[in-house]
Amino acid sequence: MSINDQGGDAQSGSTNGMSRSDFEKEQKQNFSKELPGPYLGKVSIVRLSLLFSLLLVFSGSAYAIGYLVSENQHPPSLVDQAIKRISSGDPRSPTEILLQRAAIEAVLKATKDRWSNYFPPTTASAFDATLEGRYSGIGIWLRRTPANQLEISSVQPKSPAALAGIKVSDQLISVDGTDVSSATVADAIAALRGSPNTTVALDLRRNNSEINVKVKRAAVLTGDVLASQVAPKTLYIQVSAISLHSSDDVTTALARYPHSRGIILDLRDNPGGVLSEAVALASQFLSPGVVVSYTRKDGVPQVMSSTNASPDTAPMVVLINGATASSAEVIAGALQDRNRAVNIGDQSYGKGTVQEISSLSDGSQLEITVGQYHLPSGRAIDQVGITPDLKVSENGEIAQALSILAGLVALDSGKSNNLKK
Repeated sequence: MSINDQGGDAQSGSTNGMSRSDFEKEQKQNFSKELPGPYLGKVSIVRLSLLFSLLLVFSGSAYAIGYLVSENQHPPSLVDQAIKRISSGDPRSPTEILLQRAAIEAVLKATKDRWSNYFPPTTASAFDATLEGRYSGIGIWLRRTPANQLEISSVQPKSPAALAGIKVSDQLISVDGTDVSSATVADAIAALRGSPNTTVALDLRRNNSEINVKVKRAAVLTGDVLASQVAPKTLYIQVSAISLHSSDDVTTALARYPHSRGIILDLRDNPGGVLSEAVALASQFLSPGVVVSYTRKDGVPQVMSSTNASPDTAPMVVLINGATASSAEVIAGALQDRNRAVNIGDQSYGKGTVQEISSLSDGSQLEITVGQYHLPSGRAIDQVGITPDLKVSENGEIAQALSILAGLVALDSGKSNNLKK
C-alpha cells in the first residue's frame, strides 16, 4: 500500500467506504455521547486550560522581561542611588527630602551661575510674592555678588528697610544672630520673613564697616511705582522694581498727570524683575519694533517687540546708576537704542542674562539661566551694562534731567515753528 493510498481520503473524500458527511456525523454523535450539552468536550477544556496556562506564563515572562529591559534602559541615577543608600543608612543622616535639596543646590553651584536659584516649597511663595510686588517682610531684594557675597539689590521706597536706613549694596551678614553670609538667596528670604509688627535684627557691612539695625516687619507692602509732578506738565516716575503690575502702574501715572513737557523715568537702584513687564513698560514709549531678544540653548531666537501703534511721545530722560540691573537695563537700553530717551547717570550694573522660572512636582521652583539679552541694536548687556548718554553725579540727576527736558521741548517747539513757516 502506498502512502498515497493510506492517505487517500484526503483526495477521494471517503474513509473505509463512508462518505465524508457520514463520517463527520458519526464522529459528532460519538463526541456528543461522551459529554451531553453544549459542544465543549473534555478535549476542548484541556486544550483551553493549556492555552490559558501558556498565556499566563508568556504574559508573566513578558512583564518580567519588560521590567528588566526598562530597568536596564532607565536605571536610577547615581544621585538617586546615593540619596537612597545614605537616607536608609545611618539613622542620624538627613531625610531624603533634605538630601535631594542639597543635591539640587550642589548642581546649581557646579554651574557657577550666581543667578540660578532653587526655592523650596516653603520659600517659593515668598519669591512669587516678590515678583507680584508684594513684600512680606522688610521690603528688600537680594542677590549674589561676583565674590559670592549676599547683598541688597533694591530697597523699596518707604518700606521698613528704607526707614531703617538700609541701602542698596549693603551686604547682609546675619539675621537675628544667625550667619547668612554663605546662605542661599532662598534661605535668606526665609530668614527675613516673619509675622507683621515683629522685629528682626540685621548685621550689615557697608564700605568695610559693620552696621547693626533692627527693622519692624510689615504685612504687605505695595508701590514699586511712584509718580509725581516735579514741574509744570513734567512727570517724574520712579520704578523701584519690575514686578507683575509695574507696567499698569506706569499707564495709570501717564493718564493721571499732564506731561507734555516731559517724563523723567527713574530706574536707579532697580534690580529688574519680570521681563514681560519690562517689555510692556518700554512699549508704552516705543512704536512697533524690537525691544529685546535672546537665544535659548536650543538655538531658537526669542524676540520681544512693541506693537504699540500710538506710543507716548513726550520728551523723555531715563535715570540709571550702578544698581540698575537686568530687565531695568533692558528698558533703559531699548529706549536709548531707538533714540526715544536720553539716559543720564552712571554705568549700569551689567546683568544681562535671562532667567526662567519653573515649578517642580513638590511645589518648589527653579530659576535657571536660559539666554543673554540683546538690545535692538544687537549689543549685549551682560558684564557691560548701559553707558549713559551723559554721566551725571547722583545728587544732580533730577536737576540735569529737567534741564535736558527743557532743551528738548524748546527744540521740538523750534521744529514746529519752522514747519508752520
